[in-house]
Amino acid sequence: MSVKAAVLGSPILHSLSPVLHRAAYKALGLNIEYTAIETSASALRQRISELNSDFLGYSLTMPLKQEVLALISQQSPLVTETGCANTVYRNAHLDWALQNTDVFGITETIRRAGLGPVASACIIGSGATARSALSALAQLGAQEITCFSRNQGSASIIQTHGELLGVKVRVMGLDHRIHLVGDLVISTVPSSAQVDIIQAFAAIQSLPALLDIAYNPWPSEMARYWAAHSGGLVLSGIEMLLWQATVQVELFTGRSAPIEAMRAALLDGLSTA
Repeated sequence: MSVKAAVLGSPILHSLSPVLHRAAYKALGLNIEYTAIETSASALRQRISELNSDFLGYSLTMPLKQEVLALISQQSPLVTETGCANTVYRNAHLDWALQNTDVFGITETIRRAGLGPVASACIIGSGATARSALSALAQLGAQEITCFSRNQGSASIIQTHGELLGVKVRVMGLDHRIHLVGDLVISTVPSSAQVDIIQAFAAIQSLPALLDIAYNPWPSEMARYWAAHSGGLVLSGIEMLLWQATVQVELFTGRSAPIEAMRAALLDGLSTA
């Protein structure tokens, strides 16, 4: 009899997490059933109540990364720091616990591109993923970050987050010209929301490197803009997705993730999507 794990979120049909996790468990020779379950924020409590000995845990995507904090008390320091979690798993005491693997996904993507350390950067967006990006940039040595956001409430939260990390965060609205500065830009907004933002970019002779968390579709609107206007380095959220999933596999199984098998399955999944 197989044990279970799943990715929860809404919408969830586009998720490539099943491709990554199924490839990992097959390579490890483990009989684990990993599915995608459409789950709204209001339905999350029910999903958490369904966790039992048959489950290894859940991967979480939007809009659940903040809501889950009220449902599970065991939280890693990184979850407390960022105020969001993307993984429910059993800890060493076999209690259900929360972890944030997005931070590792971001730092690993940037490091492997040879971009670290990062002294200053811009973040576009101010939601849960933006807070993970801020923690990742702090780990990479960033001291000054400009955050562009339409939501004053979440922007205020990310500014407080920066203060706790000892990082100077300047919050700017998206209702005026956007001046991109620093070593790196991390966009945390979906491709569908990027066109209006791009139109607000101030004219710049050269652009810093870009990590665009959006990967469906790829290239995103932001990636297309970078290619057309700078030819600068563009990193895809596909890489972040891979690296954050490797940590989830290790949390669920206690085994080292088969990275190459996961990467091959991901690339195949993208080509057939």
